[in-house]
Amino acid sequence: MLYSLMRKLLYILLALFVFSCWSVYASSEPKSAAVPAAATSADRGYDVILLMDSSGSMKKTDPHDYRKTAAKLFISLLGKDERIGVVSFGDAAKTLIPLTPNTSQNRNSLFKAVDKISSKEFSTHMHDAVKLGFGELKGSGRKNRLLVLMSDGKLTTGSDDKDKAALVELSKMLPDLAKANIRLYSIAFTDLSDVKLLEEVAKATGGFFRYAKQDKDVHVTFTDMFEKMKSPDSVPLEGEEFSIDKDITEATLVITKKSGTKTTLFDPAKKAYSPASHGSNIKWFESQIFDMITIQNPAQGRWKVKLSTTEGNRIFILTNLNLKSSMNKDFLDKGELISVDARLEKDGVVLKGSEILGQVSFYAEIITSDGKTAKVELADNGNSLGDTQAGDGIYAAGFSFSNVGDYVVKIVAEGKTFKREKNYRLKINEPPQAKDNSTKAYDNASKHGPTKDHGSPWRPVLIKFGLINGVFAAILAVAFLVKLVVSKKRTGKKR
Repeated sequence: MLYSLMRKLLYILLALFVFSCWSVYASSEPKSAAVPAAATSADRGYDVILLMDSSGSMKKTDPHDYRKTAAKLFISLLGKDERIGVVSFGDAAKTLIPLTPNTSQNRNSLFKAVDKISSKEFSTHMHDAVKLGFGELKGSGRKNRLLVLMSDGKLTTGSDDKDKAALVELSKMLPDLAKANIRLYSIAFTDLSDVKLLEEVAKATGGFFRYAKQDKDVHVTFTDMFEKMKSPDSVPLEGEEFSIDKDITEATLVITKKSGTKTTLFDPAKKAYSPASHGSNIKWFESQIFDMITIQNPAQGRWKVKLSTTEGNRIFILTNLNLKSSMNKDFLDKGELISVDARLEKDGVVLKGSEILGQVSFYAEIITSDGKTAKVELADNGNSLGDTQAGDGIYAAGFSFSNVGDYVVKIVAEGKTFKREKNYRLKINEPPQAKDNSTKAYDNASKHGPTKDHGSPWRPVLIKFGLINGVFAAILAVAFLVKLVVSKKRTGKKR
C-alpha cells in the first residue's frame, strides 16, 4: 500500500518537473516585437478640456491675445471625433462651454467660447480649474481624456496660507487623475510662469509639457500638443518645398510667419494661391503669426510655399500609407535606454519583405534644442533593441541620451516616390540619484546593441528555476524512500 502511494507521488513529481522545465524555457525565449494590438474600443477620439489662464498678467505677456488664436488652431487641427470643452480660470474657474462635439456645425460655438477668455482677473486659481476639468471628464466614459492647462503665472489665491492649501489640494488630485487615466498636458507661458510646477503636474499624470517663451510661440506649442495627441502622418518641408504623392488625400499646412507678412502657395503647375485667392478645395485660416491651409485631394508633385520664417512650420497629411511607431515616452532620465521603432502600413496592413521595402530607408534624427542633429539608422535584422524578429517589417534601434535637455526625435521612412515622418518630443532629466547637474551643448546619440535584460525579465525565470530544484529534490527524496521500502520488503522475504 505504502509502496503504491509512493509510486504515484513519484509520477506526480516527475510531471511537475517536466512542466516546470517547459515554463522556464518559455519564459526565457525572446518575445517577438509584434505590432501592438489595436485598441479594443472603436472610439479613437478624445475628450479634451482646455484650461485657459484669464489673470490680469496676460495683458502684459499676451497683449495681442495670441493664445486665443492658438487655441482655435488646436481646435481646428482636431477632428470631428473629438469633444472639446473650455474652462477659464483666474479668481475662480468657470466653464465657458462644456464638452461639445468638434463638428463643423459646432466650431463657431467653440470659437466664441475661446473669445470669452479675458485678461482681467487678479489671482490664478489653477487648482480650481483642474478640479473643474477633472469633474467634467470623470463622467465622460471615454477612453482618451485630456486636460490642457495653459498659464503664464504661479498658483496664487490671495494669501500664503491659501496658496499652500491650494497646492496641497492640487497635488492630491494628481494621483486621482492618473488612476482615472486622465492625462494633464501643460503649457508654461513665458518665464513668469511656474515652469517647475507645470512640468511636474504633467509628469505625475503621464502627460506632456511644453514651454512657450514668447506670445508668438504659443501656436507652436499647441501644434506640438496636437502632434503628441494624435501622432499624425506628415511630410517634410525641405527649404520652401514639399512633395505630395499618390497616396495622400489631404494636406494641412501650419505656416508660421512674421507679423505683417503674407503667405503664398504654389502648386506643382506653378499656380499661385493666397488667402484672398485660392481654389474651392483649399481652406485658408489667416492670422497675424500663422496661417493654416487645408488642401483636399492635392495634386501630386512638388509644391512650394513662400516663407517668412523657417521655424514652427508643419505639413500634416491624411493618407493610406502610414508611418507608425510605438514610441510613447515624454520624460526620460539621462542614460536611460530607449527603443525607437518604425513600420509602414498600407490600409492598416504592415508592409514587410525586401521586395516591398528594399528601396525604403528608415532612420531617426535626434535634434537638440539648438538645432544640432545626429542620425541613427533603424534596422529590421532581429538584432536591434525593439526588433527581435528579422523581416517582420519593424525597423528599430536603441540609444540613450548623455545630456539633459529638450530633444526632438524625428522618425523618417523614405522611398523613391514618397517620404513620411513623425516628430516626438522628449525631456531628458537627471536621474533621481544623480548629483551632477552639468550639461553640454550637444548630445551624440549613443547607439546600443540588443539587450535581453529589460525590466528584470530573469526574475520570474530564477523563481521557476528555484521551483525546479525544489521539485527535483523532492523526487530524489521520494525515490530514496521507495528504494528503502523495496529493500526492506526484499529483506523481509529472504527471512
